[in-house]
Amino acid sequence: MSWRNILILLLVIAGIHLILIMGISGGCREEKKTETTPPAEKSGDVTASAEVEHHGKTAKNKIKDPEKPLSLKVSPWKYGSGRRLPDNLAKQSSRATSGIIVDLNTRQVLWEKNSRRPVPVASLTKLMTALLVAEKFENGAGIDESIAMSETAAAVEGRRFAPGEKLQIRDLIAAMMICSANDAATMLAEVVSGRVAVFVDKMNERALEMGLKGVDFNSPSGLPQGKKRENSLASASDILHLCQALMRHRIIMDVCKESYAKLSNGKEVYATNGLLKHPTKARPYWRKVPGLFGFKTGYTKAAGCCLAFGVTRNGRTFIGCVTGFPSSADRERFCNGLIEWAYKK
Repeated sequence: MSWRNILILLLVIAGIHLILIMGISGGCREEKKTETTPPAEKSGDVTASAEVEHHGKTAKNKIKDPEKPLSLKVSPWKYGSGRRLPDNLAKQSSRATSGIIVDLNTRQVLWEKNSRRPVPVASLTKLMTALLVAEKFENGAGIDESIAMSETAAAVEGRRFAPGEKLQIRDLIAAMMICSANDAATMLAEVVSGRVAVFVDKMNERALEMGLKGVDFNSPSGLPQGKKRENSLASASDILHLCQALMRHRIIMDVCKESYAKLSNGKEVYATNGLLKHPTKARPYWRKVPGLFGFKTGYTKAAGCCLAFGVTRNGRTFIGCVTGFPSSADRERFCNGLIEWAYKK
């Protein structure tokens, strides 16, 4: 073989070797690129890595995604076949900002007034706090744990407990639901989420998951916040959905129907709900409504006197909510009449 042929053969071998080297190294670069791809991009879930920092936005995106229906989403009430109130109740209802009563067996709205309009709801806000607390202590484990009231919780308006005062979780739930203790609600928020601000985000995220569109909570207690004294907002319809959700949780329902409780530290709390028979106060409008099992009162200057209630008699359950009454006496008188009217159908 001539030197020329030998040289050509060597060049061909070198070319083949170079092609093989380039192919192998190219494959390594692609493999390295795959290894550094973020997990969220691999799975196609572009929101996964943002979930921790942007809870509210993530919740909104999930709600708007028709591919992923939420099991937490509530079923709407049935509007359109309401009855006319008798003249005396119709006159009393003019003092309310909003209201609604629903037959829970059929989901039919019997009466309503501005029930889908977001309005200030004061301590009815605590119904969402109660729901998150109930979900945290789902099986009842841990509610006998004793904790010290924090400086932050004890600093809220209308405090009932001192900083460092020892209370069980069940005491805090009772104080929040029976006498509407703002410091108890704040302390429970800290127990669930560590910080109040994180808990408030969770309240609004949970409302979005449920499909409650008229809700904007700014505290676990319902106290006005900031220099502008802004109230938490919700519609009366939204409040009833919260009430229905709470009916699945015994640790809440066992206390919100009570007019009195003695806490583990010896302190006593009394109801703010005039539809319950008060153990010490005798008032014309303060009476026990037969079958009453919940839920909560509320008052701020902007919200007026508010009440969410639930009643069961002879297998029929009605739940209702009113806001904006000028006094608790007006509120209780109307709600008592509204309940009796509903059962006469």
